[in-house]
Amino acid sequence: MIARVVRAAGLVAATSAAHADAPQPPPQAPDPAVVEAGDANLESTANRRGLTFAGSLGGGLIVGIGIKDSVGRGGSVSLRLGHVATPRTVITFEVNVTAALHRPSPTAGDMASGIKPNTFAGLLAGAQYYVNPSLWLRGAGGVGVYQGRSVAVSSVAVGDVTHVGPALLAGAGLELARFKWAVLGIEVATSAMINGDGVLFTGGAGLGLSFD
Repeated sequence: MIARVVRAAGLVAATSAAHADAPQPPPQAPDPAVVEAGDANLESTANRRGLTFAGSLGGGLIVGIGIKDSVGRGGSVSLRLGHVATPRTVITFEVNVTAALHRPSPTAGDMASGIKPNTFAGLLAGAQYYVNPSLWLRGAGGVGVYQGRSVAVSSVAVGDVTHVGPALLAGAGLELARFKWAVLGIEVATSAMINGDGVLFTGGAGLGLSFD
């Protein structure tokens, strides 16, 4: 009986030693897709988190179809308030303003002279998506307001007009440098607004500064 117990103990010890000496598989890195899916309902732990604020300043352009003398160049400014939704997506609320200067064309009954300003302002909501840590794309929709001075449209021969209509925006940006929570970059955007006299297009490019 004692001999059987000794043999059994020896067999168990030999088996354990064999398993201990067997090569172990290397540890596997966690699947990034699984990790991202697990964090889908959590706030991002990346550089961007919580509320964000961004602004840009640069040159702007206004072009109108159906609004004569609406073409002009000037400046543009954009202010955006955002909230991080996922590691790659930020929900945004923004105000965009473009002011363009133009010289009215001489027309019958219109003695206006000098440089006149036309302005476009958009109140929009949308999303900004990061293709990679530095490059982002954004889209938004909302309401646009156009004010033209000494322009010719179907509703007014020559004069000042104000139009309010639906507006869409598309843009892209590239982050150049990060200083703790401040990011410096460049960005471009274009928008379109439908109104009673035609379609108004605006575009802008400039330097951007964001805080996240």
